[in-house]
Formats: sequence, C-alpha cells, structure tokens
Amino acid sequence: MEDLLRLRSPQTAAELAGALGISQPTLSRLIASSDRVVRIGNARAARYVLSREIARAGHLWPLYRIDAYGQAETLGELRALHGDEFHFQPAQALPAFLRGDFANGQFLNGLFPGLPWFLDDQRPQGFLGRTFARRVAADIGASGDLTRWRSDDVVLALLRYGDDQPGDLVLGESALQNALQKALAPEDAMPVNEREARYPPLAEAVLRGENIGSSAGGEQPKFLATLRGDDGFQPVIVKFSERGETPAARRWADLLRCEQIAGAVLRAHGQPAALGEIVEADGRTFLQSTRFDRTSVLGRRGFVSLAALDAAFYGHGRIDWWRFAPQLQRDGWIDTENAQRLRVLGWFGALIANNDMHLGNAALALTDDRPLALAPAYDMLPMHFRPAASGEIVPREYAVTLPTPEFRENWRVAATLALAFWRQVADNPAISEAFRRIAEGASASLGHAVARQR
Repeated sequence: MEDLLRLRSPQTAAELAGALGISQPTLSRLIASSDRVVRIGNARAARYVLSREIARAGHLWPLYRIDAYGQAETLGELRALHGDEFHFQPAQALPAFLRGDFANGQFLNGLFPGLPWFLDDQRPQGFLGRTFARRVAADIGASGDLTRWRSDDVVLALLRYGDDQPGDLVLGESALQNALQKALAPEDAMPVNEREARYPPLAEAVLRGENIGSSAGGEQPKFLATLRGDDGFQPVIVKFSERGETPAARRWADLLRCEQIAGAVLRAHGQPAALGEIVEADGRTFLQSTRFDRTSVLGRRGFVSLAALDAAFYGHGRIDWWRFAPQLQRDGWIDTENAQRLRVLGWFGALIANNDMHLGNAALALTDDRPLALAPAYDMLPMHFRPAASGEIVPREYAVTLPTPEFRENWRVAATLALAFWRQVADNPAISEAFRRIAEGASASLGHAVARQR
C-alpha cells in the first residue's frame, strides 16, 4: 500500500482497495497498522496520503499566529508528504490562505507542491538570511550556501530558529515558545538614547557574520534591534553605510537619507510608508526603520510579499507594479483603493530612479480573508545611483519614465510626489553636493515632463 501511494497520491479508500484487490475491512486494517499512511478529510471527501518525516523532526507541526497584542493562536497543522509536497489543515476558515488550486485542487484541499506560499517569506533571504544560514546550517544538516537550501532545510530552520521571522506566523511549538519568552522578557531591548553608542558595534558584528536579529530580506547591510521608550517597544530594521568619507560610503549615506525622505514624502501625501529616522554615529549613517509587522507591545502583524503571491498564483517573476495592481484587484486580493495605491507607488519608484522594484519590495498585510491591505512602502530609494560592485561611483543619467495613456492619471499623482522628493533631496544640507546636483537635474527633467503631460 505504501508503494502504491508513492506512485500515486492521494487516493480514496475505494481506489486503494481496488488497486490492491482487497476488501474495505482489510484495507482499514492495513491503514491502521501503518504509521505513515494518513487520512485527510472526512466521509466521501477523505483521501489517503503518505507522510514524510523530515530529519528527526517528525512530519506534522502546528502553525501559530501571534496577534498584535502578543497572544498566540493555532491556525492549523502543516504536514510533510511524500514527493516533497505539504498539506495544510486549517483549524478555522482561512479563505485568504487557501485559494485557487490550493482550495479546490483536483485531489485534495490544502495540498501544496512545496512549502505553502504563505510561509515563503519566512525563508531566510538577503543579507541577514545568508548570515542566518551560516549560523544554523551545521545544526540542521544544511548547506552553508542559502541558494542550495531545499524546503526541508527551511522547515527545520523554522522549527528550531524561526521565532522572529517576517510577519506573524510561527511554525512549531519550540519556535513559538521562544517567541513568547523573548516578548515576555526582551533582554536585548535598548533605550532610545543609547543608539549612538550601540548601533556601531552591532554594525561591526553583523559585518563579521554574527547573527543580529532574524532573516529579514534585502541585500543592504542591516541588523534588527528593539528600542525601549516611554510608549513601549519599537522593533526596527537598521541599514547602515560604510564608515568614513570614501566616495562609496558617501553615496550610500546619501541613498539612506533619500530613503528616509521618500518615506516622509509618501506619508505627507497620505501614502503609508515605513517610518524612518537617520542616526549618525562612529562615521556611519544609520537608517532606522520601524517594523510595520511588529507592534509596541511586541505583537505582530501579517505579511506576504507580492513575490510570494506571484510565485503561487501568477508566475510573472517580474512585472511593473502598476500592471500587477489591476490583476490583483480583479482576482480579489486587493480592493480599488489599494490597487490605486500600488499603481501610484510603482510610478513613484520609477520616477525617483528606484530600479530595484522587484516584487519582494512590496507586500500585503496577510489576514484570514480578502481583500488584503497594501503594506506600508519600504525600500524606496533611487537605487539607480548606487555605487558599482567595485565601489566606484559611475556617472549615471536620470531618465523620466513616461506612461502609456491608461496609466497617465496615476503617473501624474506619482510625479507630484516624486517632484517633492527630488526638491527635498536637493535642499537637504546633509546630502552631498554631488548628489544634490543629481537631484536638481532630476527635478528639472521631471518638471519638464509633467508640463508636457498636462
């Protein structure tokens, strides 16, 4: 029977009995004697599958959510199946989690060909993810090279060390216990007035490869921290420049200030964006961004990147945000207002020369049901002007991205915001003279384009 399920799974009891040439009572005894054959579903909807143990961690684990107040609830159970598949059995109705083929699959609801899409953003990734992988690889028997990790490696990492991943989901009892204990007694929380003294050694530590925080994505050097203030806690992501006054260090300092300005401009015009603050210390510029997937009482909020959503349901790989927005609205993922926000945000990024607008740099707030709200904007800066990999500052021209007719109105809204951005950059005395000249040129070019689009 197990050999049969290895070849074809899942199957009904009638299909199994017929293929084996045995009666239903005999089949029931065979199933009862096996610790690997699992029944999923009830009555006529019941199907039989073959479970798969991952290392010595078993094959079935609870999936939890930590809410905005720091309270945990059980969302369901995740089971590893033969053939690298997974099955998620929700403990309650979760329409946003089980959509399309995953809710109305040919064989079984909740069946996934790999790790479920709503856990995809919990995979270690980016700068901190690589550090995380090097730290835990030996313990879980995985490669130190994150690009070679399989779904089983990710599951083991989440079970043992996944207590502070992006969003509000936690896999397994051990990770949940660690998360709750850390929230109960946040030993690493630092007073706000100690940032200038404590941020530099944290930067040095993360550059040495030590794990400072969890595996938040992105390639810019960064660490995670929790600040303690009069109003509670403030979990933050902190990016930082090189130390000193080299051209590359100066340019990254300019870009971090640009990211802080971009967020402020968006918020001033009613567009939610991560709250950023610049801290100068020990020859470095630090950009401290408040985590919008955490709360002041160390609770959590849901998060799913557009990259995870795209991989599960669309398969674009890369697409302009303003083109993706109507598709997400059509399919019920976001409403009209959030589709409008995503279109404007996409054009804003294009007009401030952000050429790193992949789908991992935009996200939705994952909740039980749809439509989902667009998460605050993050990682929004003019990456077109970043230093080359060699550290050299290569001269690059600013070019205005122009809209096709159907996007002209969204473009005009975004252009107003982008003009405000470039003008603030040009007027900021903390930004280098060289980059202020770039901002002045961009402002002039964009202003000319706006006049022609009226």
